[in-house]
Amino acid sequence: MSDKKARGGRKSDRPADAVAAELKEKRDAFLHSFFKRGAELSDELVQENRRLREQIHKLEAENAELKTQLASDRAIRDLLQKIDHLEKDKARLLSTVSEQEEITGQISNRFAQVEGELESFANLYVASFQLHLTLRFRSVVRHVKELLQQLVGARSMAVYFASEDGRRLVPIASEGVALETLKDVLVKDGAGNDAVANVVERAFLTGVAHVAAGDVTSSPAAVVPLHVEDRAVGAIVVFTLLAQKPQFVTVDRELFKLLGAHAGGSLVAACAYSSGDGRLPTPEAMRALLA
Repeated sequence: MSDKKARGGRKSDRPADAVAAELKEKRDAFLHSFFKRGAELSDELVQENRRLREQIHKLEAENAELKTQLASDRAIRDLLQKIDHLEKDKARLLSTVSEQEEITGQISNRFAQVEGELESFANLYVASFQLHLTLRFRSVVRHVKELLQQLVGARSMAVYFASEDGRRLVPIASEGVALETLKDVLVKDGAGNDAVANVVERAFLTGVAHVAAGDVTSSPAAVVPLHVEDRAVGAIVVFTLLAQKPQFVTVDRELFKLLGAHAGGSLVAACAYSSGDGRLPTPEAMRALLA
């Protein structure tokens, strides 16, 4: 029992200084760890605070940018509305301009038509005036040729007149082709394989003019029967046209009608006048014809 008391009451064999040093070391280690952790926490707090401040600045910048964007969006929306109004005004103006251009185009077309009609009337007036300007046979034939050349664009042509028995059409004048090379056209003979003669014969017998439609590539381009009252007395034949005249137009057909109706009478009258040496009929002769 004394041994137990001896063991229980025995103090540590370690010296007190060693124990104190150990405690101090542990305390210092604890304090160091505590303050280190505190410093780390402080540094973390500072870093977090900095991060939050940066985020706040960023949010404030974004907020300012959104405000600017909102103001810009409003301005853009206003501009888009103005643009929309301007586009509508532009469309309305373009529609008005288009309508005006259409009206102007119609007026221009009508003006061109009227101008063309006036030109046609002028040409026909000139043609009629030229045909009845003189009773000299040579002058009348020259006027017929000039009308065909200048107004129709004929390059080669001939004037045929019916023989006394009416069975032949004899060339009496030509232009662009030698008169001696032209043959008589036999009437009611079929003219054989001569295409030109066939067309001339048919136009003379029927009294219907032959005027080529579209591009004129074959001869004759036109054959116009000459009438004195209801009697066919000859024909004007246009063999070819000038290069710048590829086809006939409306005014050409009207001129052919005029020549068919008036040129025959002018030729007959001029021939009678020229054959009489230009002597005018006496009043007595005129009265006798009216009796």
